[in-house]
Amino acid sequence: MFLFITALIVLGGGIICLLIPAARLWGALAVLISLVVTLLSSMSTVPTKNVGIVTSFSKPTGRTTGAGLQWTAPWQNVDDWDASGQTYAHLGDACVWLTIAAQRRACIPVQVEYSSKAETAPENWAAYKQVGDKSRFETWVARRVDPQINAAMTSVFAGFDPLTVVDPKSGDAPAPDLNKLYRQPLLDALTASLGKDVSLRSVAFEAPRYDQPTTAAIAAYGQKILESRNLKIDQKNAEVRKAIAGQSGLTPFQQACLETAKVNGGQPGLCGGGGGGSVIVGSTK
Repeated sequence: MFLFITALIVLGGGIICLLIPAARLWGALAVLISLVVTLLSSMSTVPTKNVGIVTSFSKPTGRTTGAGLQWTAPWQNVDDWDASGQTYAHLGDACVWLTIAAQRRACIPVQVEYSSKAETAPENWAAYKQVGDKSRFETWVARRVDPQINAAMTSVFAGFDPLTVVDPKSGDAPAPDLNKLYRQPLLDALTASLGKDVSLRSVAFEAPRYDQPTTAAIAAYGQKILESRNLKIDQKNAEVRKAIAGQSGLTPFQQACLETAKVNGGQPGLCGGGGGGSVIVGSTK
């Protein structure tokens, strides 16, 4: 716009000079310069992977351009809007702390890859102004995209209960597979809140971390499962011991007497004694 205004001023001066015989050469030169400046003011270059927002008098016209050299009316400008891949990266120690089931706390490592859509770029460009060192795009990410991802994370993980991953047999607590459990729910939530403005590329999780009370609750729950398992084993062993004791309540003398009676087909009537003398077995043969 500044170049176009400059061109108009130079053109006006050139026309005046053309009306003065002694200054016609200067007038022609001024007209030529104004034409060159007008041509330059119609040219814009959009960086690779960016979207060009065509504006007229600082207002978006609704037209967008691709990357490279672009031509517009001399009173129009082209502002850049980043359409390259963006990353909401909160992996490792930068994980997102969330309140989960039973008011417990978990830190979820997540990475969301996305890019802005060209069709809504003019609307977003107009809605978010440059703030300090942040461009309009950076302001849009900080005030629109990041809060919506945080909100979706909070909603999706509100019912997450780490106690459900504890093995009911062993009491072990393996790390939950968040990619299997929550990738699609998070993608669905983000599509609902940001689908008009961004194209979602991927969602990836790492193993979650927990605060100390939640870690202690998981350990206590696993210990209870282990104690319950041991109690069942002890009960089973007690039943077996009782059964064995019921079978072996006879003295060795009595057991031998009964076995002999069985082999010989005799009456075990004399096996009731517990002595160690001779065994008299009556034969039925």
